[in-house]
Amino acid sequence: MAEKLNIEEVPVHAGGITALDLLSDHEKELLELEQRLNADLDAQLMANPNKTPKAVWFILPNEFGERFCYYGVQPNLNKYFQLITGMDDVSAKVYSTSFTMLAYFFPLIGAALSDSFLGKWWTIISFSVIYLIGMIMVTVFAIPNLIGPLGTVSNFVTFLPMLIIAIGTGGIKPCVSSHGGDQYLPAQEAGKDMFFNNFYISINVGALLTQFIVPELTKLHCYGQGSCFSGAFLLPTIIFMLAFIIFVAGHRFYRIVPPLGEFLPLKAVKASIYAAQQYRQATLEERAAKGHWLNFSEEKYGAVFVEECRDFGLILIPVVIPFSFCWMLYNQNSNEWANQYYLMNGAVFGGSDPNADYVQSAQFSVINTILILILVPLLAHIGYPLCNRRGWNFGPQRRMATGFFFIVLSFAISAALAPKVEEAFLATGRDIKKAAEYDGKYCEGCYSGLWQIPQWFVLSLGEALCSPTGVQFTYIEAGRQFRAVSTAFWLLSTSFGSILIIIFEPIFVNAGMSSGTKGWTYSGIGLFGFILYCICSYYYVPRKNRPSINETARRSKEAEYALTRY
Repeated sequence: MAEKLNIEEVPVHAGGITALDLLSDHEKELLELEQRLNADLDAQLMANPNKTPKAVWFILPNEFGERFCYYGVQPNLNKYFQLITGMDDVSAKVYSTSFTMLAYFFPLIGAALSDSFLGKWWTIISFSVIYLIGMIMVTVFAIPNLIGPLGTVSNFVTFLPMLIIAIGTGGIKPCVSSHGGDQYLPAQEAGKDMFFNNFYISINVGALLTQFIVPELTKLHCYGQGSCFSGAFLLPTIIFMLAFIIFVAGHRFYRIVPPLGEFLPLKAVKASIYAAQQYRQATLEERAAKGHWLNFSEEKYGAVFVEECRDFGLILIPVVIPFSFCWMLYNQNSNEWANQYYLMNGAVFGGSDPNADYVQSAQFSVINTILILILVPLLAHIGYPLCNRRGWNFGPQRRMATGFFFIVLSFAISAALAPKVEEAFLATGRDIKKAAEYDGKYCEGCYSGLWQIPQWFVLSLGEALCSPTGVQFTYIEAGRQFRAVSTAFWLLSTSFGSILIIIFEPIFVNAGMSSGTKGWTYSGIGLFGFILYCICSYYYVPRKNRPSINETARRSKEAEYALTRY
């Protein structure tokens, strides 16, 4: 909450509800504390509201460095686990997926600590140190035979640095963007919009550069090996360390927003359990008088809070849960699609040296980042406005459904291509068990890596439709107190999707499925999730049109919508 105490009291209802009435007594106390802590900085900002706060120039490099680091590691894990640690392709897929799952689970922990105890500044600092320790460990562990001969080190020891990195990146993820937003005052809305645009650019520039550079570094020869993952991981480690130093150096320019002192999901669970207990003990007359069962906790937890608990539940179940199946498919582009690319001709821009490395899978996947940078603004500035002008209903829920379908379709395209790619690869006489060693090499008779472009395009179009829209949807459909938590749970759906992969993958392998059959099975499961989402979406009533469960909440919601732009 980056507001100053002197919010204008704008009457928006006959009952006298004002902007300050939307805050609890505890929130008003925190607002007063925030004003005292940031009095000097706020005065400087108000003296020149059109000037970018100095803090921004220390925050953006931090996000660039963190994303450079994350995408320098994550797309290369599947190959690293197979070549350096000796995992088979199934174990490598499971463990690389586990890393993604944990990286999107720990934002919930980071948000909890930030909101409840540490605040954003100390949360970012603390988890950055953890992140850096993990990066140093994976850089050292990547030295061949240092922690044991190839294939003899336990998978847990191999994965330990990735677990630490996942804790670090997860703890940082929900805090950096909101910390940047906290540097602006309400009068600086245009500047705040510009910050979030630049923040998005810094993410993608970091991802774009590292996906080109780090795979090239893995081609170097070091420690007597034909690859150099240790040297490749050293660069992101150094970049992140520099970004962290820059972030710390800006401490005197940061506006500090005190933590709320409570973790809303836990409070919501307590309120729901208490309401259920009271409802079970109530008479029929008392139940009729209260209306909704959650109203039985309104005296203890507040009428507005219990309605926002209801609203959060209506987002979590019909939106977040079905989309876990969508991310189950999407999360496999860095391992299943990489395994497919290993069997293809990496000389996509020409060349015929069978011993040379051309375009590796991690580099080829940068097409996703490039397409996202093109498609997201294209849809936002041309596609959606065109639909509005034509009177076509293509609101958030339909965009998300369309994007979901395209992601399922992209995996079906990959499944259709798989048997042909394998057949052509085997005809060359190469050993499919050593496929990761052929990543990016010329392969006469193999399918060109360019054959993957259709599936990457369809996947990227689906992502452009549903991912930014999902963030927006889970934000505006949640109550004011639950917006950050709702967004964290939207990210958590990615983690749920990875869990589904971890569950299904060993089952499919034990069943002896070919990659093509497995791909079609995954597509079918994804289609089930798509149908489930469509059913839930059909019956979903937008929060703005949803009747409130009590009068206080109804009046508060009227005031809220009168003060917001959506």
